[in-house]
Amino acid sequence: MKQPEPAPQPAAAPQPGAVQPPECHDEVCITCSDTAVAVTIARLLPDSLAVVDTEAGQEEVSVALVSAGVGDTILVHAGEAIAVVPT
Repeated sequence: MKQPEPAPQPAAAPQPGAVQPPECHDEVCITCSDTAVAVTIARLLPDSLAVVDTEAGQEEVSVALVSAGVGDTILVHAGEAIAVVPT
């Protein structure tokens, strides 16, 4: 006999001061399109994450694949930094 699936849990409330991802609108999100987007790192977070400045505001992305610091411009695709733009 098939077990019933558990009821979905409500989403946890965001922590005060936490960076919230921008809402999706139009046809694509900044990191969901097929292209990499150049953004600037505003601050580094634990667990290989960073807050970046985008045209739509600030967004949290992974910097696990690159070696970058605050002020660096990185290319982001699907929420993952894939390259550091040389200065």
